[in-house]
Amino acid sequence: MGKKEGTHLAVQCPHLEALFPKLAAAGYEKTSEETGLPPEPGAYNCIAWAASDTHHSFWWPDNDSYWPFWSKREETIPCFVNAFRWLGYRVCGNSRLETAFEKVALYTIGEVPKHMARQLRDGTWTSKCGGYEDITHFTLDAVECYGPYPPHGEYGSPLLYMKRFILISWGVIFLQFLTWKIDVLRGKL
Repeated sequence: MGKKEGTHLAVQCPHLEALFPKLAAAGYEKTSEETGLPPEPGAYNCIAWAASDTHHSFWWPDNDSYWPFWSKREETIPCFVNAFRWLGYRVCGNSRLETAFEKVALYTIGEVPKHMARQLRDGTWTSKCGGYEDITHFTLDAVECYGPYPPHGEYGSPLLYMKRFILISWGVIFLQFLTWKIDVLRGKL
């Protein structure tokens, strides 16, 4: 079920516009079809999408989801930072586009992580919206929201930014793919 970065479908998503009140005004494009939620095959969430790892389904620090072994299973900002630090990211001070770097933004409500978005090479952002579609949004505040859910999502707002050198990202993505292939061969996925 098609997530293909850089390929934009001209269809708008009224169900996402209802969840995210700023989305339509900020501008966005749908870039995949809905993937559903686990145990649907091909389902993944925003954290996996931000990590460029859609093979491990849902990344979340609970016992029912994938979470990297190097980070504690706690819904805290330091745990999310640690999980992404091992992927080559370092905390940075802003969301501005920087040549040769890839950035992610961590959305929180208070001190609780809720969502992540990844910056694309043209400076726009990409998000996976729960079991719904992937979208490219032109501003970070496009998916800001504070509930109540429904009718609105509970993503909060971007609090922290991290960046990694693009050459590192290629290496990490390759290693993620190899790990996934090994897991498939061993029958773990």
